Amino acid sequence: MHELSIMTYLLEAVEAKAHEVGANRVRAINLVVGERTGALDDSLLFYFDMLTPDTLVEGAKLNIRRTRMTFRCDHCDAIYTPEGADFDCPHCGTTGQLAGDASELQIESIEIEK
Repeated sequence: MHELSIMTYLLEAVEAKAHEVGANRVRAINLVVGERTGALDDSLLFYFDMLTPDTLVEGAKLNIRRTRMTFRCDHCDAIYTPEGADFDCPHCGTTGQLAGDASELQIESIEIEK
């Protein structure tokens, strides 16, 4: 249910930026969502559709790009994405260090019409 508050905040930020740059309409929002946020795509899309009527964002497309955790192996210097709960390097078996935690939730860009 936290997707409702996420989408409310996101749309407020997008509309504020659209007004700031003199946009007549928002055509698309490109969002980056890390796997560790717990946000579900279907819920984000549901609340997006629910909240956008009668706004500058009505009719826009919400594009969601997912990111996953990445690790770096200190032994062989490989960068990898763990599978399940196995954090060992698939190349040498050494447990790697967290390189990217996939906790981001950000607007990457918006496409507008003037």
